[in-house]
Amino acid sequence: MKKFIIGAFSLCIIMCSGEALMAQKEKDKFEKAQKIQKDSLQKEIKGKKDKLKEKKNAHMDSMNVRKEKHQEKYQDAKEGMKEKRESMETRRDSMKSEMIDKGHAFGKEKELEGKGFGQKRAEEAKMYREKRRKELGETLNKSDEKIKMAKEKIKNAKENLEKEKKEGKITDELYQGKLEKIEKAENGVKRLEEKVEKAKLNEE
Repeated sequence: MKKFIIGAFSLCIIMCSGEALMAQKEKDKFEKAQKIQKDSLQKEIKGKKDKLKEKKNAHMDSMNVRKEKHQEKYQDAKEGMKEKRESMETRRDSMKSEMIDKGHAFGKEKELEGKGFGQKRAEEAKMYREKRRKELGETLNKSDEKIKMAKEKIKNAKENLEKEKKEGKITDELYQGKLEKIEKAENGVKRLEEKVEKAKLNEE
């Protein structure tokens, strides 16, 4: 009986120590797995941080390049404006000196005085009137030609429209629409004719 109790007791001790040993092994496995998982998470986070840093640096580099380009454009524009300003100032100065030398308006030729100046001025005015009269005459002739051509086109359009109506090629609605357009064109030609007649009367 004593042996039995000792055997049972030793069996209990072995079993308890075995369970404790098993529990310790399980705990070690669990801690090892946690450590591996933690390390992999830290590596992943570090990798993401590095990628973000690289993206940020690349973005900053591109921003710096853009900034430099804009600064170059700004400098070019500034220099261009400076050159324009200088050229305008030189032109203004040359015009000023020219005006001082020649004077203003009709008295540019200072050596002519009195009767000579008056005759020259009258001659210039006469030449100007002749030039204007000639230009007006040419314009009136062109306008007359345009009026003749427009009248001819209107006449042909009317004849064609009447012909199409008699042959039954177009409907009454279409006929009325085209007729209205032709009448508008006729009114425009009449207005142009009146303007030309007025201009001819004024020329005389």
